[in-house]
Amino acid sequence: MSDLNPESTCGTIVESTIMPFGSNVSLDEREDILLVIRYAHLVATSESEAPLFLDWFPNFRRKLSFLGWDATPPPIVKLPGPSREQLVEKVLRGIGQVGSQEHVAETERSLWALQHDSALRLRLETRMRETDTKHIQFMPCVRRSGSYFDMVLFHLEATQLDDYLNVLFASHGEGLGLRAQSAELIRFNLRLFRDHHHQKVEKFVTSQDRQFIAKLIRYGSK
Repeated sequence: MSDLNPESTCGTIVESTIMPFGSNVSLDEREDILLVIRYAHLVATSESEAPLFLDWFPNFRRKLSFLGWDATPPPIVKLPGPSREQLVEKVLRGIGQVGSQEHVAETERSLWALQHDSALRLRLETRMRETDTKHIQFMPCVRRSGSYFDMVLFHLEATQLDDYLNVLFASHGEGLGLRAQSAELIRFNLRLFRDHHHQKVEKFVTSQDRQFIAKLIRYGSK
């Protein structure tokens, strides 16, 4: 658990997933939602290695689904081509296609925070190099009603890792070759997770090696 309150943070990074949160998602709710993300990352990464060699992202999605995350419409999958569009603009536009303006605004706020935290960008890029991670996910989370939360899962996979985060904020997207891009809206019932999965997931996650987790601190007026 973190001692930072929701007003001072706009999101959390878990390995290669950037998770912006709406201001009406409480600290306890964020921690439990992040627990699911941590679990899915751990299991998908483990099963991408020998002897299973499962594809990481489809398996990541399956783990989320198992814990009660329901995709609503089918994901919008694109085969990226050459583009001069800034990668940040591509992310925000893709999220806006399946989510709400609140999802877009929360993602923009977290990207603004990351853009102005060079030390955190270096830590994230270093971690991605250490683990040879070429995929990155953006998962803005806002409350729908009660214990239901709506999230957009926006996925990018690069052909190579070089200067990933520098390219993310570059003036055009030509420096980063993309192998895959998809976006989908996901609904999560937090009460169902707490009643049926929380204890087992928490025990598994806390028994594993340390993960890369970092808070995104609000920057300026964003």
